[in-house]
Amino acid sequence: MIEKIIISPLDWGLGHATRCVPIIRSYLEQGAEVEIASAAAHKKFFAQEFPDLAWHEAPAYKTKYPKYGWQMFFWLCREFSFIRRVMQEENKWLADLCERKKYTLIISDNRFGFFNKKVKSIYITHQLRISFPPPFAIFEKIGEKLHKSIMKNFDEIWVPDYEEFPGLAGKLSHPSYKSEKIKYIGPISRLANSQLSTLNSQLKTIDTLALISGPEPHRSFFEKYAIKFLTKNPGNHCMVRGLPEETSVPDLPFQVFNHLPADELREKILASRVILCRSGYSTIMDLHLLNAKAIFVPTPGQTEQIYLAKLRKIFSILP
Repeated sequence: MIEKIIISPLDWGLGHATRCVPIIRSYLEQGAEVEIASAAAHKKFFAQEFPDLAWHEAPAYKTKYPKYGWQMFFWLCREFSFIRRVMQEENKWLADLCERKKYTLIISDNRFGFFNKKVKSIYITHQLRISFPPPFAIFEKIGEKLHKSIMKNFDEIWVPDYEEFPGLAGKLSHPSYKSEKIKYIGPISRLANSQLSTLNSQLKTIDTLALISGPEPHRSFFEKYAIKFLTKNPGNHCMVRGLPEETSVPDLPFQVFNHLPADELREKILASRVILCRSGYSTIMDLHLLNAKAIFVPTPGQTEQIYLAKLRKIFSILP
């Protein structure tokens, strides 16, 4: 019997979508039939990666982070009821799709309501424990329990990290509890199955490669910061904007791309002396795979990214 799979990433930035790519490839190699569900913002990305696969527009969380980092905790409290509504909406939407399509496996990358009690459902996350800002760190155990209660709806929990602590995500991927549902699958990256690089690893032709990512408005804030940084510092630089939907490219004194296919991005990273980027977990897995040096600039207010950047030793924080 051929496995029929539906896979869907959370629409908080592009990272959740990119790390679904190696999983989709793996199932296709095994002969499975795979369909993709995502917010409209990820449609073009998946069309470029998998032009022959069926795509469905799933309900969007439409997350827009607050401008200032100190607002994050209060933003989360305010948005909680909205997130629950989207969870209910996507669960009902998926139930209707399952009834028509007869899937045998559901894979959710951090989409809380993307499961069905009649179909085996897998949940992918690297945050079994949620990192809170220092004044609210005492609530981390509550956040851990809340996420655990959400995950009880899934048959398996896949963690893209090493089982041995600290792995790549430290306390985030290694919670205080044990569960038979949790399976560590190791770091995953869409660059892993790219063609082997033809570049000598010692041949560095790019001084700084800026990888812009994340949800708005902080994606745009970081892009402005990166442009200023690259313009002020002499050298041969390059920037990838993380905007697969965009067609026009800004005129800047260095090479700029809106988006790059996996093979081309891999080549750019291997050719770069240092990567300037957010400390999102998908990016960390990509750079870990390629043994690339990075300057991490955590998104203000995202304590997860601040924690991950400190864990990787080299980091900077925007003023």
